[in-house]
Amino acid sequence: MSCEGIWVVEMNGPYGWERIAIAFLKKGEYLGAGPNHYSVGTYKEDGDDLVISVVVTQHGQLRTIFGKKFAGKLEITSKCRIEKNVITGRSKAKGMKKFDVLLRLTRIGDFD
Repeated sequence: MSCEGIWVVEMNGPYGWERIAIAFLKKGEYLGAGPNHYSVGTYKEDGDDLVISVVVTQHGQLRTIFGKKFAGKLEITSKCRIEKNVITGRSKAKGMKKFDVLLRLTRIGDFD
């Protein structure tokens, strides 16, 4: 199944799944944004496997992620699995070996 489309992005935190962004995946390009960040990157599909590589830029109120508060840019790679209209996986930040974040994307639209 193709992952092209519009997705709600959630991360699993201390209080459960939290909606953090809306993402647009099209022709290998990933664009996403939330109230305090935006993400620009790429993705590669191999069957039901998906790898997303993004640079996240935080602004405004900074949040703790990967065990640390980050200002500016953060490089993140997510290894995921596509199942129908849900993508699940784990995200790791460059330079952060101890922490990873569970990620879930749910399709909310297409580019028709």
